[in-house]
Amino acid sequence: MSNKNTSLIRLAGPISAFIIAFFGGFESHFVLLGITAWMLIWWISETVHLAVTALLPLLLFPLFGLMEAKSMSSYYAHPLVYLFFGGFIIARALEETNLHYRIALWILRRTGTGSRGLLAGFMLSTAFMSMWISNTATSIMMLPIATSVLAVLPKASAEKMERPLLLSIAWAANIGGMATIIGTPPNMIFAGFLSEHLDRQIGFVEWLPIGLSAALTIGLTAYTILSRSLKTLALSSQEQKETEHYLQQEWDRLGSMNKAQRKVAIIFTSTALLWIMRPYLGALSAHIHWSDTGISLLAAVLLFSLTGESGKNLLDWESTSKLPWGILILFGGGLALAGTLQQSYWFEALEVGMKSFENIPILFWVIIMALLGVFATELLSNMALVSALMPLVLSLSLTFGWSMEILSVPLVLGASCAFMLPMATPPNAIVFSTGKLTVSYMMARGIILNIIAVAILVALGMVLITMG
Repeated sequence: MSNKNTSLIRLAGPISAFIIAFFGGFESHFVLLGITAWMLIWWISETVHLAVTALLPLLLFPLFGLMEAKSMSSYYAHPLVYLFFGGFIIARALEETNLHYRIALWILRRTGTGSRGLLAGFMLSTAFMSMWISNTATSIMMLPIATSVLAVLPKASAEKMERPLLLSIAWAANIGGMATIIGTPPNMIFAGFLSEHLDRQIGFVEWLPIGLSAALTIGLTAYTILSRSLKTLALSSQEQKETEHYLQQEWDRLGSMNKAQRKVAIIFTSTALLWIMRPYLGALSAHIHWSDTGISLLAAVLLFSLTGESGKNLLDWESTSKLPWGILILFGGGLALAGTLQQSYWFEALEVGMKSFENIPILFWVIIMALLGVFATELLSNMALVSALMPLVLSLSLTFGWSMEILSVPLVLGASCAFMLPMATPPNAIVFSTGKLTVSYMMARGIILNIIAVAILVALGMVLITMG
């Protein structure tokens, strides 16, 4: 996009806000509608950073008397913000100590070095790491491992394996984040919205059965699609030995776990176990009230407080400069916009308008949400998409008396299913940057996985309908 076009789109935001407010006589609800349009234009176009756009409610709503500054700021300090902060700190510690690379190699060495075994190994390693650290960081870590493994193979075998193997990294990085509540921003945004507006808490344990079942099902489908490309490729025993030798060399190079890695591994494992056991921890003591946020912050404090090699802290505060702070601000801005809209005239008008659709079955809306999540995120930011649509989903659920989770889950999980286009997600762009993949190759396979993902998410929605 040229600088001229970027500037025009940036101007379109505030100009649209002014026009809407002007024709509404500068009534407060028209001012709110204008600011909402402004934010959507900037979010969808991404001509201004998403986090910067998310600051507009904190600036403009108090300025125009739509909400008090104190009330606005509380959205940006929601307890879930600190849950995700703690998750980001754990991810940073894994990267700083190189423990994530060790985990990936450990999985690869156990899945075999046949063509399909390697594919499964790369997908399992990538998906597992993406459950805890960002899909971008995961892809960046796994790409050099993949290129090194391909370099060990004879040229003819490497050429046959490279495209499915590289694409598997992007797909698995996107899929893995579905499994945990901290795995990807759309999951976080949904959990925060539900907590803020319906006082329903979705923590690690509550999300895991939903997210993990979707990740496993879509992941197996992705593996099946990519492994079909390897039907005609059977690595010789010599090629498998060379690949095995490379992985063993890398493992030996790492040596035994050092003091810092052992401590981070213990904190990482303990945190995951505490999240899983959290609903039962209350029985241990009536004086301690466990929460996912508290467990997350406990892990963060320990990582900053404990020492590793040579008395150096496991993690220094300077390391937080690499955290995705913008996601935390985006999360708060989405809550602020949705919360203000919910208390406005427009939310009531939307509920009245929805009454005309009361004879349409809930399955129709589940399908629409799954389609929106999967295909709209090919062109739009998944964070912006989920933030923008959450108020509509809430309105639908309240109008027709449906559980919000039934409509939200297909949308939120679908927002992690951008498998077609290079520009849809950072992992797609990272593997595409190698020059080994073409757009047509990605689209031909991605559209199949997208369609199957929609079917899986609709089926998951139907299960939720049956359950209540």
